[in-house]
Amino acid sequence: MQLDSGRFKWQSIAMTYVTIEADIQGGRIVPKENAQLPQRGRALVTLLPEAPCQPNWDTVESVLGALRRADLDSSAWQREIRAEWGRD
Repeated sequence: MQLDSGRFKWQSIAMTYVTIEADIQGGRIVPKENAQLPQRGRALVTLLPEAPCQPNWDTVESVLGALRRADLDSSAWQREIRAEWGRD
C-alpha cells in the first residue's frame, strides 16, 4: 500500500528514525553489533573523524564559568551573542 502524501497536506505524519553505529569498509556500510539493515531504504549518513575529538577542557570550563556568574542576565547575553552572528 502506497501513501499518497497529497492527502496529508494539513496533517502531520509521525516519522521514525533509527540511529545505528556502523563502519564503512570498501565503500559499503557495515553495521556494528549485528544491527540489521533493511533490504532497501533511505539513510542520512554522518561521517565521523577516525580519531575521537578531544575537547579543550580549559575553554569549556572558562565558558561554563562565565555562564555561572550570578550577575549575568542570560537573556541579554544570548541577544548580544546572536546579534554578532549577523556581523562580518
